[in-house]
Amino acid sequence: MVFEGTLGVGVGILLGLAFLKYSGYVDRLKKELGYVGSGAVFLLLSSVLDVVSSNVPAIQNAVMWINIIFYVIAFILVLIGAIAMAITIFSKLK
Repeated sequence: MVFEGTLGVGVGILLGLAFLKYSGYVDRLKKELGYVGSGAVFLLLSSVLDVVSSNVPAIQNAVMWINIIFYVIAFILVLIGAIAMAITIFSKLK
């Protein structure tokens, strides 16, 4: 089964976090991984809301705006987590 769109991105981020366990960095990056995981959850929530809006046409406009808000929150959380991870990993390499 191939995931596409927002659901695929959310599942892909969560799979990336699961594979990161084998790299040995998980113990050092607990807080940063929380940001990335929270962003992935917002992406999954927005994909669930797409299904709701297709089944209930009266709320499509509201769901569209909620999805935009969820996309922005997810982007910000993943960006903060990625930058914080890079800083933490590169500062430990010395």
